[in-house]
Amino acid sequence: MITYDEPDALASFADEFGITYPLLSDPDSIIIERFGILNTLVDPDDHPWYGIPFPGSYVLDSDGVIVAKFFEAELTLRANADQLLRAALGEPISIEPTPQIEEPTEVTVEATYDGEQLLPVVLRDLVVTLRVPEGQHLYGDPVPAGMVATSVALDADVPVVQRDAQFPPTREHRLSGTGEVLHVYDGDVHVRVPITYLSSEFFNDDGVDVATIRGTVTWQSCDDHVCHLPASHRFEIELPVGKHNLPEFVRGEGSTRMDFNKHFQQMTARRTGG
Repeated sequence: MITYDEPDALASFADEFGITYPLLSDPDSIIIERFGILNTLVDPDDHPWYGIPFPGSYVLDSDGVIVAKFFEAELTLRANADQLLRAALGEPISIEPTPQIEEPTEVTVEATYDGEQLLPVVLRDLVVTLRVPEGQHLYGDPVPAGMVATSVALDADVPVVQRDAQFPPTREHRLSGTGEVLHVYDGDVHVRVPITYLSSEFFNDDGVDVATIRGTVTWQSCDDHVCHLPASHRFEIELPVGKHNLPEFVRGEGSTRMDFNKHFQQMTARRTGG
């Protein structure tokens, strides 16, 4: 592990949490810049945080080759442990299929949540599944003028921070009349929207137990003979909201052996020359 922190800050951190693997200090951001992850959102003019990387995680295989990476712009957002474990094991994202009594003739939509509860900071996926009847397909971006691409939009007032929706790969579909190539989905289309709870308190001490997530799915389906009119579906699900399980001293409770103020002053002095 390589960080921007001072060596003695890393030593204190390792002692505080009983960490036995190496923690390497990169106070001049040499390795951070070589990896291309220097946080460009921080003002370089005498700012104590300038030089930090974008917060993220790399997943390496046994040969040291990067097989997955998870990065965010904000320091307070993190990938969840399930995502990292699936990437490390090389497992695809799986969704339990909904039993179908008979083959549908129209597109159906279902919204689920890939987790037990919403938490501040931790990103987990809202999963919207569009089940496309055999012989039909949905359009993905880009689409020609006059056609509608598949999309998922959460309502503006939902109490979550969200990231861009993640769509599965499309396949190419060539129109027999014009030869134009379009990008389409068929079968079960799983759209994943990473979300985390937007709490008025970082640790969710505001007493909220349940959050209601609402949104709209929009699509246009076609078959080999006709393109149907654009359609949409409203969804609403209620999710339990949990508290972030951080150490007591981070919450201002209890005691710690680590002197955070001392290390912050060192970092500030390094950047300002004070």
